Amino acid sequence: MRIGIFCTYENPQNSYAHSYAAQTRLVKHAERIGFEEAWVAEHHFDPDAPSPSIMPLIAYLAGATKRIRIGSAAVLLAFRNPIQVAEDVASIDLLSGGRFDFGVAKGGPFDAQNRHFGVGKEDARGQMLEALSLVNRLLYEDEVSFSGRHYTVEGVRLAPKPVQQPVPTYLATSTPEAIAFAAQSGFGVMAASAASLERSYEVADAYWREVPRGVDGRFVLARFYFAAPTRAEALAQAEPYVRRFAERMRGIFLAQGKGPLARFEVEGLLARSLVGSYEEVAEKTRAVAARTGATSLLLKPACLDTEHAVESLSAFATRIRPALDGAVAAPGRKVRA
Repeated sequence: MRIGIFCTYENPQNSYAHSYAAQTRLVKHAERIGFEEAWVAEHHFDPDAPSPSIMPLIAYLAGATKRIRIGSAAVLLAFRNPIQVAEDVASIDLLSGGRFDFGVAKGGPFDAQNRHFGVGKEDARGQMLEALSLVNRLLYEDEVSFSGRHYTVEGVRLAPKPVQQPVPTYLATSTPEAIAFAAQSGFGVMAASAASLERSYEVADAYWREVPRGVDGRFVLARFYFAAPTRAEALAQAEPYVRRFAERMRGIFLAQGKGPLARFEVEGLLARSLVGSYEEVAEKTRAVAARTGATSLLLKPACLDTEHAVESLSAFATRIRPALDGAVAAPGRKVRA
């Protein structure tokens, strides 16, 4: 199982410059301590998580690193021109020397995104899947003509082309139809960091059922993370972060008149996170990885201070990762309930 960092560009200092500098520091540190992946989230109109221009961020991180793979978690494809996205994917893959992982999603339940980008919620999933089909053809075919419900192109010849053939592609989804589409298309699936463990298990099971025989699937699981010598020390750092996250999400959903809000209860979020002593986190990581068959585990440092985040990531590399034994699913293993 590969270990990575999940980059959401948290902004507790209310300084965009500080947010970007801190996240870059964490990614570079993750590479130094042997993590294999760093994935960047796309968020719009959110000053607490200001990462809307995901492709420039990824290109910058690729230039600031040498070995770690950089992924999009995820490009909100319905809000973008698929030709431009294909050009960006190819360019980033070239600049990074073939280190790019391409994750896409339809966008979360945030009304402002759909309203400002002019995409109806009822159309977002279909538009995303159609755009992904077009992007995929543009990346690997010499000349593409395409006519769909949302997009039409005629005789497009993409330049440049990516180094990787194909670029590893992932869908961030929990919808059965999209999960099946991903598995049958040779794509991986990503599970959300705030999703309950039960929901993550359901998504994993649905995905592995659909992966064709003989094909190595890819399942990416993100979790809030903080480990310390004792559980009390870990909670002292993680609880303020999780409480801030929960209050922000509850406020967004209440403003939109949506529910349920129980998924944003602090205790529940902490219970589904990798938070605790080194021994507790190692045990929970083994169990979650084996149950889901995760090929990549992404850690989202659950603290408001960069120094503590650096220390806790180092602890995962030196104290927790060596303790992960054969109970962790190997890449491509199809784990059943």
